[in-house]
Amino acid sequence: DTGYMARIAYLTDRWMHRLGLHGKSFLPILLGFGCNVPAIFGTRIIESPRSRLLTIFLIPLIPCTARMAVLTVLTPIFFPDQAALVAWGLVAGNLIILMVIGLVLHSYILKNDHVAFIMELPLYHVPNFRTIGLYVWENLLGFLEKAGTIILAGSLIVWSLSYFPTGDVMTSYLSVIGRILEPIGQLMGLPWPVLLALITSIVAKENTIATLGILYGDLSITLPAILSSSAALALLVFQMLFIPCLGTISAIQQETRSIKWTILSSLLMVGLALVFGIVVFQAGTAIFG
Repeated sequence: DTGYMARIAYLTDRWMHRLGLHGKSFLPILLGFGCNVPAIFGTRIIESPRSRLLTIFLIPLIPCTARMAVLTVLTPIFFPDQAALVAWGLVAGNLIILMVIGLVLHSYILKNDHVAFIMELPLYHVPNFRTIGLYVWENLLGFLEKAGTIILAGSLIVWSLSYFPTGDVMTSYLSVIGRILEPIGQLMGLPWPVLLALITSIVAKENTIATLGILYGDLSITLPAILSSSAALALLVFQMLFIPCLGTISAIQQETRSIKWTILSSLLMVGLALVFGIVVFQAGTAIFG
């Protein structure tokens, strides 16, 4: 509300055009570091439909605070001496993949026509806190109405799958799904209980830690004994590239008004997570054993 955000869009317009985006795309992408959901809602300021769609596809690749929280917990467990280096490398890897995917989508799929940047730069002024409060309140209600219902439904489904029929997650319907997917997990060096944790993270990324805690107890002792360094790195890579949460999926559907684009976006994230997770594990195993 100070008037500076419009100037940020202006300053980044030329660089963003290299990715087939608009200067206004920088603002939602920046918001994505906090949470992908409001970032996707923020793409409404982009006039070009193709630039807006491309921005929506790229935002889920931004590491949000929930991913960073999981990274903060798991990285020191697996790599106690190089935790900071590994964490920053994973964040940088996400951003590099974002740029590459942006270039590919812009060049071959969502070919954008470059729209001239026309924006009125408002005068600098002291923020009006009443206006800010009303804006936040209206958007909060909109989020609870649109995304909240899907998050609640998804959470209930995952809880039901993890509880029934025995009341024990290790013998639940969710464990059956984990065992079915176990061959995929083996390509990344991950046992099926770890896959369960990744599946439950679709509801919210923090569920990864909660589920692993339920299944393995003291993570600092059990996880390093179960996973090799290559498998641990594959797990972190998969977590960083996988579907952020149901709220993000809901926001994509709300903003694109298209089941097709929502499914394609989800498949893109699942595909990237699988490909890079498998490559990291196989390459690490070949090099380090």
